[in-house]
Amino acid sequence: MTFSNWKVRHLLGVLVLMASDSLSMPISKDDYLKMRSELISQDEKMRIGGDLALSPDELIVNGIFMKEKRQMIEESRQNRTVFVPSTSFYQSKKLIDQTALFQLIQKLPKGAALHLHDQSMVSLDWIVKNATYRDNVYMCLGRNNYLMFKVFHEPPQNDVCHWKLVQKERESSHDVEAFDLNLNNNLSLVDTDPYDAFPDNQAAWLKFKSVFDRLGPLLNYVPIYRDMVWRTLEEFREANVQYLEIRGGFTGLYDTDGTVHDARYGVQLIKSISDDFVNKYPDFTGVKIIPTGIRNQNVSQILEEVKTTMALHKEFPDVVSGYDLAGNEALYQPLSYYSEALLYPSQQDPPYHLPYFFHAGETPWQGTETGFNLADAILLNATRVGHAYALSKHPKFLQLILQKGIPVEVQPITNQILRLLDDFRNHPMVSLMAQNLPLVISCDDRTTMGLAPLSHDFFVAFTAMSSEDADLTLLKQLAINSIKFSSLDPAKKEKAMELWEKKWYAYIDDVIRQSGLASSARDRRSVAAQGQGLPNNGSTLFPPWAFILLLFNTLI
Repeated sequence: MTFSNWKVRHLLGVLVLMASDSLSMPISKDDYLKMRSELISQDEKMRIGGDLALSPDELIVNGIFMKEKRQMIEESRQNRTVFVPSTSFYQSKKLIDQTALFQLIQKLPKGAALHLHDQSMVSLDWIVKNATYRDNVYMCLGRNNYLMFKVFHEPPQNDVCHWKLVQKERESSHDVEAFDLNLNNNLSLVDTDPYDAFPDNQAAWLKFKSVFDRLGPLLNYVPIYRDMVWRTLEEFREANVQYLEIRGGFTGLYDTDGTVHDARYGVQLIKSISDDFVNKYPDFTGVKIIPTGIRNQNVSQILEEVKTTMALHKEFPDVVSGYDLAGNEALYQPLSYYSEALLYPSQQDPPYHLPYFFHAGETPWQGTETGFNLADAILLNATRVGHAYALSKHPKFLQLILQKGIPVEVQPITNQILRLLDDFRNHPMVSLMAQNLPLVISCDDRTTMGLAPLSHDFFVAFTAMSSEDADLTLLKQLAINSIKFSSLDPAKKEKAMELWEKKWYAYIDDVIRQSGLASSARDRRSVAAQGQGLPNNGSTLFPPWAFILLLFNTLI
């Protein structure tokens, strides 16, 4: 017998009132415990993935996931040991990578990565071992002992930097591995003691921005950029991610003959790479881009970028998704400063709909202009909002986000590395995930942070940002959300979902096969129930008299 959610919740409310009122009818301990169990069950159903039902095969895999998750949590709780997923990522990364749970998540079909930046989406190892090994790549030691990189046919002689050919420097080092390790460390935010290295958000941002400044001139060289995008697609596909949405300026790509290309060239280049990759790998959905400005520009510059993005959006609707503004929100201008430029598309005759994907509210503070960027994102009808870290502190903004169904892009490890929080269990999105906020998990700037494509962020979301009982339905819903909230058109979104489903069920079959568990549906249900600590007899959690009340409520 199936009852509507509102009826079940109404009944539950009646039962709770009865249990709390000493003058109401007597209630046995058994009935009380059943009511308690139902209350907890209803609470859990409100979270992301709470309304998903798992198939018998999925239940088997769920049992494997939950055994690993519960063991990790309970070992910490009962033995009072450090809960590894909650600690500094750079201190826990090696331990996380060794867990069976992380290896399961690595192979899990994760759908789409919707929040990436073009100059920080490929592995740093590829940059060091591939890009810096190419001809005509030069380096110099700049301020703060930061290495700068650029490609020249002939380096300038009167430059502030004393440019040296990387190939020669590597050869003369007499220790190639040590030389490359130094390059890696110089371009990464990795530190053995990140809390000392970055005492606060602003200190972390200073080095974070410097890496972009130093990598940009290297990665914007057209041959390197082309290969970098291709390698990025390979790395994400290998991690079972099938679709990307990439932010970037897509201007300033250059050749050694002095040619500097415009944004249209960048869009065409991305389109060409994506088309070729999909032709080679039909199990990959493709790439769309979000041209992105920086908040330290003046209004006229942003207006020109908006106009350019409108033109590109018209010409390449299958490639260009919309526009964004990124950069340090606390240091640079708020969205309201650019309101005139951002309102430009809607003021045309007829109004032009240019989707916005704003970074907004990436701050631990409350009541600041950074937090109020969320108000601008809502008023400007943002298609998605990046980070929204301050959202839980602004109840009206949250109400409108929910009413409008605006998805939020959450990058938990980036938030920690940039010192917005220390413990993922205290992330403000934890409570909103428990309320089924429309949300996706992404990996933001993986180059500088040593992140696997989505897997590390999925891991901390699953282990440290959700209930101990949050199971495979959470990960499944996050993957579904990533396609559901993408900027693909409806037909391509449906095709992408079909492709993901094939990958998902193939993954489920593969995990079962490798686990060697029973193949019959009955045995699978039994094993899954044992793995989750769930009742396996199909008995209801309702006391008999509860159904009488439910029937009474239905009749009236």
